[in-house]
Amino acid sequence: MGCRPSCHRSRSETGLKYGVTDDNGDDVIDESLDWTHSNGEGRPLLPSIFFDKKQEDIKDTPLQNRFNTLKLGPMCLSMPKIKVLLVFGKSEAQCDALCRACEKLHYNVDIAHNSDDALSNYRHNHHHLIFIDARQPHLFDPSSTCRSIRSIKGSQYACIVAVMRRNWTEKEESSIIPYLRAGFNRWLVENCSTSYCVNELIQLECNDVASQMKLKATAALLTAFNHTKDGIIVSSKNHEIQFVNPGMERLLGYKYDDLVGRHADELHKNEMFKNDVSESINTSVRKGKEWEGTLYHRRKSGELISLWSKIFPVQTCEGMIDHYVYLKEFPFYPIERILSPEGDFLPPTFGSFKANRKTSCDLKSLCSEAGLNRRHSYAKFHPLTLEAPITKTLEKVVEILRNADTYSPNLTGIPPLKVDDQLTNDLLTGLIHSNKSTGVRRMSHEQVVQKSSSGLPQSPITAQTPLNLATMSPEIRKQLEQQWDWEFSIIEFERVTNKKPLFWLGFSILQSFNVCSNLNCDENTLQNWLMTVESRYRDNPYHNSTHATDVMQATAYFLRKSRLKAVFDPLDETICLLSAIVHDIDHPGKSSAFLCNSNNELAILYNDISVLESHHAAQAFKLTLADDKINIFKNMDRDTYREVRQSIIDMVLATEMTKHFEHLTKFISVFISPLKLDESDSSMMEISLDPIRDPGAATPENIVIIKRMLIKCADVSNPVRPLPLCKAWAGRIAEEYCNQTDEEKANGLPVVMPAFDRSTCSIPKSQIGFIDYFANDMFEAWDEFGGFPELIDNLKSNYAYYKEEEKKESENKVRGSLNEGANQSTSS
Repeated sequence: MGCRPSCHRSRSETGLKYGVTDDNGDDVIDESLDWTHSNGEGRPLLPSIFFDKKQEDIKDTPLQNRFNTLKLGPMCLSMPKIKVLLVFGKSEAQCDALCRACEKLHYNVDIAHNSDDALSNYRHNHHHLIFIDARQPHLFDPSSTCRSIRSIKGSQYACIVAVMRRNWTEKEESSIIPYLRAGFNRWLVENCSTSYCVNELIQLECNDVASQMKLKATAALLTAFNHTKDGIIVSSKNHEIQFVNPGMERLLGYKYDDLVGRHADELHKNEMFKNDVSESINTSVRKGKEWEGTLYHRRKSGELISLWSKIFPVQTCEGMIDHYVYLKEFPFYPIERILSPEGDFLPPTFGSFKANRKTSCDLKSLCSEAGLNRRHSYAKFHPLTLEAPITKTLEKVVEILRNADTYSPNLTGIPPLKVDDQLTNDLLTGLIHSNKSTGVRRMSHEQVVQKSSSGLPQSPITAQTPLNLATMSPEIRKQLEQQWDWEFSIIEFERVTNKKPLFWLGFSILQSFNVCSNLNCDENTLQNWLMTVESRYRDNPYHNSTHATDVMQATAYFLRKSRLKAVFDPLDETICLLSAIVHDIDHPGKSSAFLCNSNNELAILYNDISVLESHHAAQAFKLTLADDKINIFKNMDRDTYREVRQSIIDMVLATEMTKHFEHLTKFISVFISPLKLDESDSSMMEISLDPIRDPGAATPENIVIIKRMLIKCADVSNPVRPLPLCKAWAGRIAEEYCNQTDEEKANGLPVVMPAFDRSTCSIPKSQIGFIDYFANDMFEAWDEFGGFPELIDNLKSNYAYYKEEEKKESENKVRGSLNEGANQSTSS
């Protein structure tokens, strides 16, 4: 900025005229200009030359409607009220000048004096323009601040400007390249003239902000492309495919990577393709006209399918074709029913095809690949391929680093155990018990307890009364209005649903995420599956269907965040929700260590390794596949089903607390540490590595790590819920653990968690210990990755509450001891 003329508005009888500032940035704009005329939102009118409105139309347009819209092709966009963030280490003349200019233009302006305030401000307000003072690096690092803002999802639509000293920009060695690499869009040469700042702000709004608005609007267009059933292809002027939507993948059975880069004609050129059709297509599109007709396409599996096709040339300049758009209309008949059960072809009818044409194609196995040919999550990214001879060596090194043994609980950063805090020590030992050794050898005379059937007393599973969505009570409907809130009261929802929360909330949330469409199953099957899964949760104090519902609601809350939306595709979201629903199915209310110590048949079956988690995953699929009426996977193709199954099993196994530090360390090392390391090096001007934005870093393995951390955070989200929910869950888990301790004592088994002895149990101490050693680091990392400040706020306030309760308990204990001593003295 500052290197091109600044536009301003002045009055004239014939309309609007425009002038420029001089080289010194002296005042040229008419200060008498009436800035009160606005578009109805308190914003001044801006020059029409920056918008898609002809100059001659200005006179005939009402003032309030002249400049409040922006055109993007046929889309009509509303210009927002501009929000500006000024990041200056201290208040000074340049900051004041920009503030006055913003006030003249009726912009909303916020001021931050350090990087942390700037990040917090941007997360809450998402400013359109950000000015960062680069003149005083001793106050804060401008490049690091810019990179931190750029790491926030959506910041690519903000224009970030570096405020520079005039004498620095005039030096020969000055270069804007390092600032561009750090994430800045441009720089602004310091000038304390209010008019100069007004001119620059007008230019930014009419150029940069307007352009970013158009870019943001294209996300809506891409969303429409991705959700339409019709197949859409965009190619270059040489017919090289550049974009393919999921509809095209479903129609032809190819994956995204299989199609991008190929010649578009390859998809319909086959033995059925005639030369005269080719000439007709080429003649029409070369003249800039669209072509439409029926083309036969060869699917990946080899069969031919007839599709009504349209080809549109895109001319951005007159007479110059830059792109071609291919539209393949989705037939009205379900594609999976192209074949009858006997394999005979059922002739299709096309929506835009008026005549009833007959076709004689022989399609034999089209349905085997139709419907759910899904693009894998990692198809969005293009990992770097190493060709050097050292490749194999590096692969071995990476494999060693991925080994689970590399990540052990003995890590730096974990709070040291307090020698004098036996309760916390017992809690930590119990929760990360490896099941490989009890630590206490049983003598031969000690009793060995083994139950029949599943190894533990079973809760009777009664016949389920079918639930009907039409009978939803007003109370349930009212509760479902808050299903997306983090403050959603699952305890109250348990009451109004008569302990059937998983069905009601599960179906509502799964519908919102289009799970039926993603799994290609009908709603009745999904409802039956939910009712059956809920019936297999036992009536435990904590590990029951209400806990599963709570974890599913937390998972859905996380998935709706923009950072997670950028990572997962719809099937990934479905996998996360299903994993949350089944992650504790048939939980016996006892820990894995208890099962191992009691020689339970589940511990024997799974060799004392991840006993409960393995049981939950196995039960989920055993139950689902047992009956077609509840089999939500029955219509999936083999490859997609295996991928879904593997991912669900992996997420359920990730909830095992013995692997807590392993999963947390992997997550931090991949997603958090590189960012902090880069920000701490002020000499680096490169944009910090963002594992989601950077194609080489967002690998399938990294996406698996995110899924594991997501379900872990959802599973133990109790301490980050509002205090009433946190207290309710703390009471329930304490009751369940105390029941286990009672049974261990009664049967002569080692007591896994002595902290939960009914006579001495302290809920505040157990919660403080859990937050200190498990919750703090995990949720801080999760917040830094996905932006969940509300979780951290709740965690801090809940921790403070339990600290106060612990203090009261200690005082009462001391007071009780004193009273007891006084009574004994009196008696004697």
